[in-house]
Amino acid sequence: MKIFKKITAIALALTLSLSAIPSFGNIEDNGTLNDEITEMQEYPFYYSFTGIVKEITEKVNGNTMVLVESKDSIPANFVLTENTYYVDEIKIEEGMEIIGFYEANKPMIMIYPPQYSIDIVACAPETLNIKADKFNSDLVSKDNNLKLNLCDDIEIIWENGTAINWIKKPTIEELSTVLANRKLVVFYDISTRSIPAQTTPKKIIVLSQQIDDSAVHIIVNDNIIEAPLSYINEEKNIMVPVRAISEALGYKVTWNNDNRGIQIGEQISFKIGENTFNIAGKDAVELETNSVIKDGNTFVPLSFYTLVLNVLTADMIDNNIIINTK
Repeated sequence: MKIFKKITAIALALTLSLSAIPSFGNIEDNGTLNDEITEMQEYPFYYSFTGIVKEITEKVNGNTMVLVESKDSIPANFVLTENTYYVDEIKIEEGMEIIGFYEANKPMIMIYPPQYSIDIVACAPETLNIKADKFNSDLVSKDNNLKLNLCDDIEIIWENGTAINWIKKPTIEELSTVLANRKLVVFYDISTRSIPAQTTPKKIIVLSQQIDDSAVHIIVNDNIIEAPLSYINEEKNIMVPVRAISEALGYKVTWNNDNRGIQIGEQISFKIGENTFNIAGKDAVELETNSVIKDGNTFVPLSFYTLVLNVLTADMIDNNIIINTK
């Protein structure tokens, strides 16, 4: 029976691999494609696999190997590393049904059972749907299958478990700014039958963005600027040098030694070690982490530029920090 299951699973894998090859229609004698070309499918940032935990093995290098089996009796091995994000800090046990998300474009070892390097692991929800993907500026998933419609009472938290704090209740536009062009874990129930399907989520987890100090550039309005290296703090927030970026945007940056404060232009001010940022004539904004001084330079969370300075985009793209005002 086990041999039969193995042969069946291998045959299924080969079938899926062959079916994934794109079809381009008929090719004319001269080698060119006909006018009617099949539209290329949109792929997600993450694929997923759901199964019951059958065995847990601790590895010497610190990784954990979890053998799971789907409802169709297809096995798979989850490789959980120190970088794997455990949703709601779940404790994985045998008999538990879990879902693992792994990067769609990451190379895989061709072995049986298949082995997935898991980026996100969660309990398979009983009553809700769960989706992990990168969502664009319109909050549409990368695979074009789901669009998020926001409302005032959605639970939104950072990957480290802390809530997004605001001095005043945020508008839908402010919430959209926080979530745009980010990798999200979304919990939802009902959705429309449109393309893409639309839903109002119950809960959203904003995943942290990874950064490689040896490769990162800061690009302001299409120009690479000279600046101290950005970094990820202990709360997994991207921290960027405020003076270099603000001056590249045309602001004058002033240091007040008496109160350890920073003034940016005539409107923005904040104190080192605090996460409250003041805007003249408006309510202050409370960000997810404090401003700090590191190696003699002041750093603020990347979200400072969209939520406080109100630039159009401030995001990590292809390991570069991209900030644009137009």
